Amino acid sequence: MKKFAIAALAAAISFAPAHASTCWKTGAAEAAQVRNFEMMLMVSALRCRTSSNNFLPAYNRFVLEKRAALTEVNDALRAHFSEAVGQVNGLGAYDDYVISLANSYGAGVNGLICRDLEALTAAANALPADRISLLKLTDAAGITPRLNAARCSDVAQIAQAGAPAPVAPQAPAIAMATSAPRGPVE
Repeated sequence: MKKFAIAALAAAISFAPAHASTCWKTGAAEAAQVRNFEMMLMVSALRCRTSSNNFLPAYNRFVLEKRAALTEVNDALRAHFSEAVGQVNGLGAYDDYVISLANSYGAGVNGLICRDLEALTAAANALPADRISLLKLTDAAGITPRLNAARCSDVAQIAQAGAPAPVAPQAPAIAMATSAPRGPVE
């Protein structure tokens, strides 16, 4: 089973976008997880603003109160993409990543309705304004980062297992977001 998992991961990496040839370090993956959460709340707050669970004011409070932590997360992501594709293309790769996150939530969040997302926003607002607290909440909420390449720790495990190193294709990348069935706005 372990060999199958390693082979599957190696195959997945080989089909990753060209700009994803740099693996995700722990700090960047954690930043992606928090950014994913923030983007989910932002898009959902806009979707839910006409429902009985309008939490847009609570989301705006979240952004204002957690601005330093959210800026730290965005800086870490920009640094990751600059390292992956170079300084010149890094901001564009970051923008593409964030847009793909937003687009993935456009139809809603699988299994969550506005009331649930309002509760998540309230929980986020109750936290201290630091990255670690937000990361712990995202873990508790089951939020996973959307990564367009393997985590560096996974690549290291593949290397230790003796699997051949995957080679990223040289073709231009297209959207990396995966779409899942979405629930209705309530």
